[in-house]
Amino acid sequence: MSAREKNKKIKIKSELKNLKLVRDFIRKEAIKFGFDEIDVEKIILSVDEVCTNSIKHSYENKPDGIIYVEVKKSGNRFSVVVSYDGLPFEPEKLKIESPLDKFKRTGKVKRGKLGMFIIHRFMDRVKYQRKRNKNVVILTKFLRKDE
Repeated sequence: MSAREKNKKIKIKSELKNLKLVRDFIRKEAIKFGFDEIDVEKIILSVDEVCTNSIKHSYENKPDGIIYVEVKKSGNRFSVVVSYDGLPFEPEKLKIESPLDKFKRTGKVKRGKLGMFIIHRFMDRVKYQRKRNKNVVILTKFLRKDE
């Protein structure tokens, strides 16, 4: 197995202060994989949003939960798998909409749900699953080499 195909994983307690560990971990792995700084920041922000949502919503800000963050690399595919217990996440109930589109439609700016828009805008694929009482979010970004 090449270095590009190795998986790496960390786990954190469900506290916002631990997100720096996640951001540092993702930064290191994304840079090693070959992403430029803009894509690195997009990946970090997306993973940070997923973890923040899990802390705030699934764990209801309780610090005793565990969040696993795993990086999977294969070919030009860089995936981050975030898994956690807590309350089930039901993405089908969310309407992911651009804040600008919403403003044009309603004339109002409402706080919230911007993170979901960012995640879906910045990543190439976003997949949600519920496996064995765990929420699993798979974020994928493809490395594109200039030709």
